[in-house]
Amino acid sequence: MNYTTPPPQMYFPQDFTPDREEKKKIRKNYNIVGIVLLAAYILTTISCLVCYGIFCPEPVYDEQGMTIIGWKEAIIGACFPAICSILTFAGYCFFTRYNPKELFRTEKMQGSEVFRYILIVLMLQQLSVFCTIALSSAFYAVGLEVPNVNIVYEHDPKVYFIDVISSVILAPIGEELIYRGVVLRCCAKVSRRFAIFFSAFVFGIMHGNPYQFVLGFIIGIPLAIITLRTGSLIPAIICHAANNAFASIPSVVEYFSETASYVINIIYIPLFILIGLFAFVPELTSGRMKLPEYTEHHKKRTLPIMITSWSIIIAMVFFVYDLVTSIQPIAVPEM
Repeated sequence: MNYTTPPPQMYFPQDFTPDREEKKKIRKNYNIVGIVLLAAYILTTISCLVCYGIFCPEPVYDEQGMTIIGWKEAIIGACFPAICSILTFAGYCFFTRYNPKELFRTEKMQGSEVFRYILIVLMLQQLSVFCTIALSSAFYAVGLEVPNVNIVYEHDPKVYFIDVISSVILAPIGEELIYRGVVLRCCAKVSRRFAIFFSAFVFGIMHGNPYQFVLGFIIGIPLAIITLRTGSLIPAIICHAANNAFASIPSVVEYFSETASYVINIIYIPLFILIGLFAFVPELTSGRMKLPEYTEHHKKRTLPIMITSWSIIIAMVFFVYDLVTSIQPIAVPEM
């Protein structure tokens, strides 16, 4: 299987054990990744907290205790993270003098391949539903829940419009710039296979709750593969946008009919799993999805050095803390 550039593998010593100078170069590479993750996290957290405090100081709940999302909450919670990611990527390019044009090449792109990966991503999206149900049942069995996913949109067309714009346009661009444009690209300088799984892991865990972690990790793998295959972020952005667009359809339809929205959700599962398998099985059996090699050379240069990166460690502490604290005891209604 051919993986195009960028990025090429960067370190080719004569033996399997990196010397001190090479470790220093690799650690610096990982530190850059961690600093970008921290910058995006801090910028997003501060901007959202400040704006929530000013414009939405008191959350509003419906009769079932679910948080009602109005147009102000939608702008802050949905648009700000993506905008902060774009600003962070711009800062990364400025300080490292990186030319982002490299990430938007088209010479290796094929429409048929992008379409197959869209179907694969949509299939994985539906398979993640079963993981979410299993997790939710496991949490409930031990008296736990994830309350921050219990939201309902205010019955206002502005809210739905903002949600669609943020999820279908802003989020795919902002998130792909950070997680495939920086995390994947930088880590792939050391090991492409490691970069695929690490970027998918970070993409999942940054969402801050176990349900979206599962989805983010699962779809992050094919998004990373097609990015390395084509040397471009464009296919991943398209697949990411398609995933979010189809996920948004039931909520948009719900504005007009809750019954129709429920029916769509039921139809989605078998439909996308079936058509996704028609794309995934030939891709897998043909070897086009074969992962890059992971040798002793790579093993010495990935986790053993990454765990000495101060910025990666701090970023992971923040992400893990958010995910763990999103799981809380089931709230008992007041009598």
